[in-house]
Amino acid sequence: MQALDVRLNSKDESERLFAVQDIMGANLPDAALLLAARLGIEESQVVRDAVVFSLKSMPCSKIFGGLFDYFRSPDAYLRNAAVSILGRDGDEAIAFLTSHLDDADREVRKLILDALFQIGSQYAVLAIRACLHDKSPNVQITAVEYLGRLEDKASIPEMLALLEGESEPMLRATILESLCIMGNGVSIAKILSILMPGGDPSQIDPYYLPQALGLVARAGALEDVYRVIDAVQDTSSYADDIMRAIGQSKRRFKESFDSARLLDKVLAVAGDNEAREDVRYSAVAHILGKNCGSLASEKIYALGCSLIAEEAMSYAGVRLLACCDMASGKEKISEVMETTNDEDLRALCLELMAQD
Repeated sequence: MQALDVRLNSKDESERLFAVQDIMGANLPDAALLLAARLGIEESQVVRDAVVFSLKSMPCSKIFGGLFDYFRSPDAYLRNAAVSILGRDGDEAIAFLTSHLDDADREVRKLILDALFQIGSQYAVLAIRACLHDKSPNVQITAVEYLGRLEDKASIPEMLALLEGESEPMLRATILESLCIMGNGVSIAKILSILMPGGDPSQIDPYYLPQALGLVARAGALEDVYRVIDAVQDTSSYADDIMRAIGQSKRRFKESFDSARLLDKVLAVAGDNEAREDVRYSAVAHILGKNCGSLASEKIYALGCSLIAEEAMSYAGVRLLACCDMASGKEKISEVMETTNDEDLRALCLELMAQD
């Protein structure tokens, strides 16, 4: 033991590294104490990593206090290492960690939550749930996020109560994100009643629109999907959220989903040159889909004409012109075919013309 300790504190990096490996293999009763002490003073990254790896594979109850001290270290590596080691020690570490949940330092309390999340057992979930009512909003936010990722459905009533009673925007947004992961129809209805006073979707705070769209798409009633999406006025800012919600709703409701109800909103996204290109293409794909082609021929024609003037959207534009079911659409495609220098675009025009 003494010889290993001498080697572990050698000036030679390789000697220290081999000592860590030998200590790990020797199964010594105080191995964790030796390695934890070395971790706090080690400067070599490769040796540090070897120490952390070794500590993760051995019982560490004797060094819980020392690891907890690292939570206050200015060195981020030591803080993260302590979290990862404690996060591997199961129920014994839970008992230690929960005994410190009243620590005065909110950053320490957040690190405790990080370790509990890594453990992830039911007992760890219960401990995280207790932090929903922490005095620090940042700690509450972390607890809400972790409970959502662990899909702790038993915490839904408490989260709904927080959503209704708290005003801190980031906390409310995180609650909505977590409820989006694990909410059901009943909880969605409650959330919408909180976000939409009087049942008016236009009253939803724009800050929470992405979460509201995700919630109705995942578990809301079909009529709520239409109402919330239709209430969004700023298509540039929420184009991605709108199209994700529409896509998820189409998969959920299948034939019951009425494409005509949201066609104007999708047309607006497709024509919005401030929206991301991939999102606009997603909107065009929706328009080209089943039951959309004959719903608003003139609007689709106008959008197609607009998009062919944009180099990045010209392919989408000619496809819309082909599906608008108007003679002027075919004429416009012929015009594009004759004037473009893009051979691939010309080939697409020929293909679309031949389909008639």
